[in-house]
Amino acid sequence: MPDSAKEIQMRFKPAIILILLLPLLAATRLCGQPVKDTIFPNSVKVNVVASYFRNLSFFYERWLNDRWSLQLGVGYKITGRIPKVIGLESMVVASESGGISGFSFAPEVRYHFRQCECDRRAGLYAGIYGKFTRLYGDLSFNYWDGSRYIDVGGAGNMNEFGFGFQLGYQFTFKKHFLVDLFFMGPRTSFQRLTMKVDSKFATEVIPQIEEELNKRLEWFGLDPVEIPVSSEFTVNFRFNNFRYGVGIGYLF
Repeated sequence: MPDSAKEIQMRFKPAIILILLLPLLAATRLCGQPVKDTIFPNSVKVNVVASYFRNLSFFYERWLNDRWSLQLGVGYKITGRIPKVIGLESMVVASESGGISGFSFAPEVRYHFRQCECDRRAGLYAGIYGKFTRLYGDLSFNYWDGSRYIDVGGAGNMNEFGFGFQLGYQFTFKKHFLVDLFFMGPRTSFQRLTMKVDSKFATEVIPQIEEELNKRLEWFGLDPVEIPVSSEFTVNFRFNNFRYGVGIGYLF
């Protein structure tokens, strides 16, 4: 009997192993199937964090397969003040924005690290994105000449072209709704600033603007720039930036 029992055990051992592995094999096959384009391949999202900074930011994402997707972001800067990191707040020269507005575009390619998840839209992803921004508006400078403050007016625009790396996580709920957390998106940007300053005080104010701008570039570990002393000037510089936010969207 022991020999017979052992023989029966050996005979059914492969079948027992196969039965135990069937759920795993089925799950692996299910997760390995390509995503069908007819099952919610599109999503539209709005960055709710950007609205706090007076930016309207929208995204459209299109899934190519179960791993790759393309996304395009568009944004509009509602007229408002420039960030303090760009504005000048020294004892000698200070700036105040009369109204800065603009628009931006951000194309992106994403790779999704999908494991065996029931929700094909959930999970960690990494991407490479580009960013083009154009800001324009009016600036006023308060310049201290040693005895009094002088008001100097200016107008200009700033263009940004950058690229960076994006890391995030997204999940769905109620079948059609999506939350996209893009929590780490550093980028390097190339800026082009064009300005027109009141010619009467250009020779006095521009060197101070250059000094304060270089202080901010030095804080980011970037090379200083030279601004020509003229009523109209253009300067190019590199700037490190960061993208983050929370996207609330709809799948269709």
